[in-house]
Amino acid sequence: MAQQLKMMRNLDEIPEVYTPEGFYVRNFREGEEDVWVEICKHGLASESAGRGFWEGSMLVIPTLVPERDVFFICTEDGTPVATFAGYIMENGIANMHMVAALESARGHGLGKTVVTHILAAMKKQMPGKGRLMGLRTDDWRIPAVVGYLKGGFHPVLYDEGMQERWQAVCDNVNIHGVEMWDENGNPTGIIL
Repeated sequence: MAQQLKMMRNLDEIPEVYTPEGFYVRNFREGEEDVWVEICKHGLASESAGRGFWEGSMLVIPTLVPERDVFFICTEDGTPVATFAGYIMENGIANMHMVAALESARGHGLGKTVVTHILAAMKKQMPGKGRLMGLRTDDWRIPAVVGYLKGGFHPVLYDEGMQERWQAVCDNVNIHGVEMWDENGNPTGIIL
C-alpha cells in the first residue's frame, strides 16, 4: 500500500478565519464520540465503524485533547455536519487530522472553513515564528487536496515516487508552479 501524501505550511501568515452563512464551528464535547464516528463514515471510516474507531483514531495520540483539539462544523440549528481536528505532535509540528463531512454539507465552502479555522487554532497554541503545520491525505481526495493547496499547504517530498504522484495530482487539477518542501519545511523544487 502506498504512503499517504503529506503537505505542510508555515503558520506565520495565515488567512482570515472563514465560516459560511448558516454554519458555525464549535469544539467537540465529551459524549459526542458517536456523532463524530457517524460523520467519519462519510469518507474516513467504514459503515460498520463504532466507538473503537474513535478510540483508535483519537485517543491513541498522547498530545491530543479532544475537547480542545476536535471540532464540529454545525448548521444553525446545532446539528454537526463536519468534523476536523488539529493537535501539536511530539516533534513540535502541528497536524491537521481526521477531516470529514456529510455529503449533504459538501459544496458550501466548509473546506475553507476547516483550513482557516485549524490554522488559527494551531497558531494560537503555537505562538512565534517559523512554526509548521502538516497533514496527510490521499491522491483520490482531489477536492481536499485543492483546498489545501489553496490554503497555502505545500506538497512534501518524503518518499519514493512522491514527485511523480504530486505531478499527476497537480496535472489532474491543472495547478502548476507549486513549491514542494521536505519534512522540515525547506523548499525542494517546483511542480511544473
